[in-house]
Amino acid sequence: MLLRRKGYKLPGLLGVMLVATLGCFGLIMYLQSTSGTRIYQFLYWDIFLAWVPVFISLLMVALSKLRYAKVRNILLFFAAWVWLFFLPNALYLVTELLHAFRFYDVNPGTHFWLNTQFWLILFTSFSAAGIGLFLTSLCVLMIHRMLRKICSGWLAWVVVFVMLWLASIGVYIGRFARWNSWDVLLQPLVLFADLWSWAVNAGEKLHLLSFSWLVFGMALIFYLFIYISLRED
Repeated sequence: MLLRRKGYKLPGLLGVMLVATLGCFGLIMYLQSTSGTRIYQFLYWDIFLAWVPVFISLLMVALSKLRYAKVRNILLFFAAWVWLFFLPNALYLVTELLHAFRFYDVNPGTHFWLNTQFWLILFTSFSAAGIGLFLTSLCVLMIHRMLRKICSGWLAWVVVFVMLWLASIGVYIGRFARWNSWDVLLQPLVLFADLWSWAVNAGEKLHLLSFSWLVFGMALIFYLFIYISLRED
């Protein structure tokens, strides 16, 4: 069966991530009910988008089983581009940590850490960030396994590094330039013009590079942890 063979633990991890996602949704609903607000309402959509590259990865694994090489390669080519544009949506969840400080006004003169609401908000942000890191690593792992079958091991790793670096830049674009994955199709010229202005501005370029390297380093370390944990003997 698809994704089921000796030593392959991915299906179980995806199941755990689904439970974790539902748990995060439960935290959001509880916060909304206790606060009487729509706090973290946007996380429902953001987490759904984080699952999209995982679904595409599973689709690509299924497409790789097709017997007709020409059809398989064409479908995989287009699916790979769609996957690459949606991959930053999973890693983007890491930046949701900022909302722990946005939604709770910390007063240094009080014992704010004794307030349960503070911990609920913090854990909700942390849960979303963890889901993002895990989903990023799992869908990259699926693509990495496919790459190892068609190219050398070192080249597959190079592609993984490039994918994570591009995803990190995509996180920056989503968080600070406020563009979405589908804007590549809907407003490509406006998007690339905006990105070009960011790239040539010295101050913004430095901010882009420093932020992207931080996200890339964290994503890479987490991926190596997942890769080593799931490596087949």
